[in-house]
Amino acid sequence: MLFMFTLMVTSKQFFGEPMHCMSGSDKDDNKDAINNYCWIYGTYTLKSQLNGIEGKHMVYAGVGPSLNKNDDQIEHTYYQWVCFVLLGQAFMFYIPHYLWKSWEGGRVRDLSANLSFPIVSKDWSDGPRHQLLAYFNDYNTCTHNMYALRFAFCEFLNLANAIGQIFLLDIFLDGSFRDYGTAVASFTHHPRLSTDMKDFVSVNPMDKFFPKVTKCWFRSYGPSGTIQFKDRLCVLPLNVINEKIFVILWFWLVILALLSALAVLFRILIFCTPALRTYILTARLRRIKRSPVSKIVKHYSFGDWFVLYLLSKNINQIVCIDLIKELAKDLHWTECV
Repeated sequence: MLFMFTLMVTSKQFFGEPMHCMSGSDKDDNKDAINNYCWIYGTYTLKSQLNGIEGKHMVYAGVGPSLNKNDDQIEHTYYQWVCFVLLGQAFMFYIPHYLWKSWEGGRVRDLSANLSFPIVSKDWSDGPRHQLLAYFNDYNTCTHNMYALRFAFCEFLNLANAIGQIFLLDIFLDGSFRDYGTAVASFTHHPRLSTDMKDFVSVNPMDKFFPKVTKCWFRSYGPSGTIQFKDRLCVLPLNVINEKIFVILWFWLVILALLSALAVLFRILIFCTPALRTYILTARLRRIKRSPVSKIVKHYSFGDWFVLYLLSKNINQIVCIDLIKELAKDLHWTECV
């Protein structure tokens, strides 16, 4: 999704050039130079011009004459880096997936080879049966804890990634991202009532943080060498898509953070509660009695149970039930430490 957003904000097919600045009546002004100058050095809007009705109290939201010397400017320089930030986020989200695929090494795929078909005879072939029983009964028993901990670490990375990216985007947008989603939702529900500061009551958060029209000071030398300041009006068509992208990202990251937190909490509960591991595997297979599963959980380590659980999701239920029953019959060694 982030990679798709990156392509959207870098495509000129739909939005054309990212910035268009009006040169006014000065025929000597180079439009391309002004566009590039304002793109590089940034534009701004005025806080005093955010209240009111467009076309009546001001030309556009945030655009108008400065009312006093202390009129605060809201600078906008983020748009140069939006595509790079989105692309960086995409790679950061891929890291946990890449790590787990590297650490997992296709173990479950190899163990479940040819055992995932929906129709399997009750007496499944001796080859795979012997291999699975040998895998769990020989030297591999009690050696899967690091395998399970790596999976849990990747789940924690998912949580850290979701929360970290919320703070990253908040820093990137100068502190405006943390409340952006709630402010947009509040304004959409009550267009004249905003949860923002009193000075910005009734202002659309999208127009405040992602303005489509901004101001830019262009400095140059006059014919006599005197510095000239020229106030230019700039149109940012790219913000039409930026404002929607960051609304989607706000809600998506919050949902991901909540789901990731629940996943980490659930993993901790499974690790600390053997009875819960018994219940999960029994509920997964349904047609197996609780006693052999409880025996497996008691004698095997958490990592061994985790591999069995992954197998139960990737092989036929008849095969998995038979495997657990056979393993439970042959438990004569001491418990894993």
